[in-house]
Amino acid sequence: MSGVDHVVWDWNGTLLADVHLVVEASNAGLVAVGEQGTLDLERYRSTFRRPLREFYGDLVGREVDDAEWARMNAEFGAHYLGAEPALPLAAGALEALERFADAGLGQSVLSMLAHDELHATLGRRGLHDWFARVDGDHHHDGRSKAAALATHLEVLGLDPARVVLVGDTLDDAAATAAVGSACVLVAEHSTHHEADLRAVAPAVATLPEAVEHVLGPVSGGRGAPARR
Repeated sequence: MSGVDHVVWDWNGTLLADVHLVVEASNAGLVAVGEQGTLDLERYRSTFRRPLREFYGDLVGREVDDAEWARMNAEFGAHYLGAEPALPLAAGALEALERFADAGLGQSVLSMLAHDELHATLGRRGLHDWFARVDGDHHHDGRSKAAALATHLEVLGLDPARVVLVGDTLDDAAATAAVGSACVLVAEHSTHHEADLRAVAPAVATLPEAVEHVLGPVSGGRGAPARR
């Protein structure tokens, strides 16, 4: 991929292999409002959409009221945050960071995970030094990832046309289209089916394939983190 000098990483479902925990936490949220927690990954990927409240309304077959939505969010968060520290990185994640660093590309993280939680999860895994900047959701108001990406790139002083975002959702593709950046979507831990990802952007099955998409075939050795 020519003309790219910076990689913006998504976190959940891209560098972090968490999609199965997302499904488990969603089931916990459903149980909290008296529904059966029988959601599986296939059904999740076939029905997932935003806004999230409407997605859960589709699952239960009715509108989710304010009190139910609060309980669902609380139970989802408790279940997810309790298990998240034990989650593995996606296969090939560290090697991907190394290859991009070896190639001289800058790297940063942009996630819609709450900003403090994002920094905490990266800190537990000792990953901060790979990135020039780490931005989670600073606002907690459901704003689009496109707006967050625009701000992220502006703060870093980057030309969007020289940036590729490595992500895993339709939202990632929409965000890059809005700002004029490239993207590649990774299906392995996505909340969407690979075919749905391919309909909106270049999509691959695994992180190593995403690296190949950006850099081309493997060449050279391993590198060290670029310190901030």
